[in-house]
Amino acid sequence: METAAPSGPAIDNVTLRFPPELERRFHADYFQKTVGQVRMAQVVGAIVYGAFAFIDAWIFPSVTPQFWAIRAVVLACLGLVFAATYWRDFERWMLPTITGVVLVAGLGLIVMMTLAPSPERQLYFPGVMLVVVAGYTYMKLRFVWAVLAAATLWVAYALVDVFLRETPLPILVINNLYMFGANLVGMFASYHMELYTRRDFLQRLQIEHKEGQLSRVLLNMLPASIADRLVRGPCTIAERFSTVTIMFTDIVHFTQYSSRVPPEELVAMLNEIFSAFDELVEKHGLEKIKTIGDSYMAAAGLPTLREDHAEAVADFALDMLEVVGRLNTGRAEAIHIRTGIHTGPVVAGVIGTKRFAYDLWGDAVNTASRMESHALPDTIQISRATYEKLRGRYELKRRGVIEVKGKGEMVTYLLVGRKP
Repeated sequence: METAAPSGPAIDNVTLRFPPELERRFHADYFQKTVGQVRMAQVVGAIVYGAFAFIDAWIFPSVTPQFWAIRAVVLACLGLVFAATYWRDFERWMLPTITGVVLVAGLGLIVMMTLAPSPERQLYFPGVMLVVVAGYTYMKLRFVWAVLAAATLWVAYALVDVFLRETPLPILVINNLYMFGANLVGMFASYHMELYTRRDFLQRLQIEHKEGQLSRVLLNMLPASIADRLVRGPCTIAERFSTVTIMFTDIVHFTQYSSRVPPEELVAMLNEIFSAFDELVEKHGLEKIKTIGDSYMAAAGLPTLREDHAEAVADFALDMLEVVGRLNTGRAEAIHIRTGIHTGPVVAGVIGTKRFAYDLWGDAVNTASRMESHALPDTIQISRATYEKLRGRYELKRRGVIEVKGKGEMVTYLLVGRKP
């Protein structure tokens, strides 16, 4: 799917948010790239949080049951969040859910500090700081959510220290300074981590947009299957096809016409006609090979084989006559085209190093070109080989034997229309 290039205001310097639509795309991309890390964070958090239960039994045997109950609640929350990551709507709730589990883990430690006797209770303060740092970094919270979680834990710790535990002033000041430092470092790290993540997202969008543009250009030059092979790596592309149908069309008396009209009008006319032909190529599943001046070349049956290649080219040629007739409406000087079709074997391949071109070679190409150059205005001349493919399903008219340059006498036919 093609990716639009990011436009408009990019990243808000305070909230680190994009405009709404771009923010939605970033959120989906961020989720896909971090959900695995979120699961790992829950596992690591559970291991670390559970391991300290042995410290509880060693330092505070009198309150170990209460501590283990708190740790059990936190471990249960971590387990639930891990399971929730596989829920299809978890993307929408990922940030508030992870924020909640960070708060549960941090508040659990603060409650344990409240229950523990002094002065050993201060041994759990580093655990609170560890949760704060994990919230800023390893838990993959985005900046605003990480700040919200860390600030809540800081306020909760300060309130408990001041009103419930009557912590000595020196310890209170030092611990809050540590908490301030941890938040400051965490905010700096979290802000820049998200900033770089968002810049990387924008850069990837720009790269994808440019790759999409290059792919469109390549697909305009080459068949899709050939373009894919070239993108995968440099290689020589040359194939032999036993039977394909080739068509040439050009504008009758184009040289005289080009000398009578301004260049802008001439190019506009060619663009209008050839653009209409391009649409018909897509409609009938042909491959446009090239345009040379006022000549348009297309083929069917390559590079993807198809049994109805002659019918596809016939339908395309008949539709071309209708399109030109419609475009002539209101034109001061009508445009007339002549078309030649031939069926036979060809060699197809890609040539060039700077401007790739998918081209065809072989006698069948020359014969199709002769069918066009010897055709009458507003007619579709086909060879005997193409006639054999189309008879019975199309209205065909024998033109007779004509002298073809480089070929001698050939029996040719005119494609008149489709049979009901």
